[in-house]
Amino acid sequence: MNNKDNYKNAIEQIQAREELKEKTIQKIRDNRNKKKITYLKYLSACAVFVIAITSGKFYYDRINNDILKEIEEKPLYTGDTNKAPLIALNKNLPRFSSIKELEDVIKENTYFNTDGGFMKESAVEDVALNVKAESTNGKRQNVTDYSKTNVQVENVDEADIVKTDGEYIYYTTQNIVYIIKADNLQIVKEIDLYGEKERFLPFELYVNKDKLIVIGNYSKIEEVEQQNKLRYSSRIYSETTTQAMVYDISDRANPVEKRTVRLDGGYRNSRMIGDNIYLISSKSAYYYDGMKENEILPKIYDTLGGEKIISATDIAYFEGTNSYSFMTVAGFDINNNENVCTETFYGASDTVYASLNNLYITQIEYNDRWDVSENIIYKFKLNGSKIELLCKGEVKGNLNNQFSMDEYNGNLRIATTSGYDEKATNQLFILDENLKEIGKIENMAVGERIYSVRFIGEIGYVVTFEQIDPLFVIDLSDPRNPQIKGELKIPGYSSYLHPYDETHIIGIGYNTKSNGYGGVTNANMKMSMFDVSDLENPKELFNIDIGDSYAYSEIIYNHKVLFENKEKGLIGFPVTLREHRASEDRDTFSIFHIDLEKGFERYGEISHKIDYRTNIDRAIYIGDTLYTLADYEIKSYNLENLEELQTLEFEERNFEYDTSTIDLIEE
Repeated sequence: MNNKDNYKNAIEQIQAREELKEKTIQKIRDNRNKKKITYLKYLSACAVFVIAITSGKFYYDRINNDILKEIEEKPLYTGDTNKAPLIALNKNLPRFSSIKELEDVIKENTYFNTDGGFMKESAVEDVALNVKAESTNGKRQNVTDYSKTNVQVENVDEADIVKTDGEYIYYTTQNIVYIIKADNLQIVKEIDLYGEKERFLPFELYVNKDKLIVIGNYSKIEEVEQQNKLRYSSRIYSETTTQAMVYDISDRANPVEKRTVRLDGGYRNSRMIGDNIYLISSKSAYYYDGMKENEILPKIYDTLGGEKIISATDIAYFEGTNSYSFMTVAGFDINNNENVCTETFYGASDTVYASLNNLYITQIEYNDRWDVSENIIYKFKLNGSKIELLCKGEVKGNLNNQFSMDEYNGNLRIATTSGYDEKATNQLFILDENLKEIGKIENMAVGERIYSVRFIGEIGYVVTFEQIDPLFVIDLSDPRNPQIKGELKIPGYSSYLHPYDETHIIGIGYNTKSNGYGGVTNANMKMSMFDVSDLENPKELFNIDIGDSYAYSEIIYNHKVLFENKEKGLIGFPVTLREHRASEDRDTFSIFHIDLEKGFERYGEISHKIDYRTNIDRAIYIGDTLYTLADYEIKSYNLENLEELQTLEFEERNFEYDTSTIDLIEE
């Protein structure tokens, strides 16, 4: 039996697992709409496993890194004299020299070759959950104070599910974008682009003065009759693209679509700096016999210039990549008519960090044991909407999240963990403008791993954990000679570090307790205030426990859920509390008052029984009014006493999710 027959039989096995599909669909419908991506990604992973078992062959062929490293001195020899060599570009980053070169590389790394066109892109792709947002670049004149969503770098906006300009609330839930008058919680406009044949799933938003930018996945649905040995079956396929839609909202009740930009592949990440949007998408690369050139190459679409197929010679190559997909980075100005600027790569993105001038994207490179060996870093210069790949660097180890990177005075600081268990080591590197190492600290907290990082000016803060929580305070004023100045060891750990002022930093994480086997496990959550005025002697000034037993919050991995009102000294985030009695379990939005003399004080808690329809995902404020946002409702409260004012309920929408296609993307 050949690979083609194996593949068809494997597809039959996937089709037979209706129970798995139904369970996945039910999870999608029973949880927040934005989490559906995670469940379908899990389904895709299960499907790939089924294919591997059924076929008896999980084909994987790695590129020879040693040969590729010689790319600058001589062409890449592949054993086939008809293959064109790769062209060296930008110091070790090659580009394909022909479509044949690209076809051959993809063919070598596709699990199955078929003569059919049914290895199509899934309707739903992975969404990076570490992406959220600031509020708006433009402030309306009639409101003096309103929420700005928590972002890593000031003036570098990140997309989120909610935005406000102080007069209106812009919110996406259940695949609808709502424009809501804040003072009376009245919907002035619904934007719904989820159709029967064309579907747009909005994930996140930006607001810039009188422009609303909606970003999500667009798919065009095609129904195809596919014959197999047992029956005729109708299968639905879709080509997924990342879509950004720009609306003129000068008249909030009548938004006017001004521009649409699409990139092949699912939405990965984005940033907005000034009037410029930067998008990142990822599209799986695969090959089957007879596949046409325009089916292989990724495409972009812009209403200003129509559709364009990316030429093979414009596609750069990530050496030694373990992820066989195309990544496209695009930039455009929301207020002019210049064409979208793009760079396309063969290889997938992992972590994204942006300063005001540069964009950094990392890619994990594994060793033969599938341990993380190196993190490759690609640096792009951002000049208006123009994107220019500048250079490539690498460091050992894995990043915790985007906060593990920071640019300061032209240098990139990056903290990583390498190895596992007792062999784990942590390190901090400083790279110059060309991503060449100029300073480093190694062997921090051997046997532990990094749980959180924050860089503030010339100081870096790193939390590692295994049994206790060491907070390292690192002096980075001399980039060629970074030094650990102080270390604080306390029980538990912080998963998120938030700057409070120049000499204080907040840590949010967990208390820990013995697991009875010589190790530790999470207990309830806690929030700590650290005094770092003396670099050599950091102190935990005070802390507060959150929950009596089990507590969980999205703030642990998603910094955009943080609510903060600096003027009133308030900080808050959603918390799920599991108490000793199940009847007491509840979802809350907990708000605390900060006083450096008195410590954290419980300001108030909005709570209810656990229900995905009303679980609070975000809270924002406009003036003296607090708004909580859930999938099916928005509520307003008096911020002074948390007295409930108004409720806006959304109509429940029922959507059919396509699970008949499986995306064989290697993440």
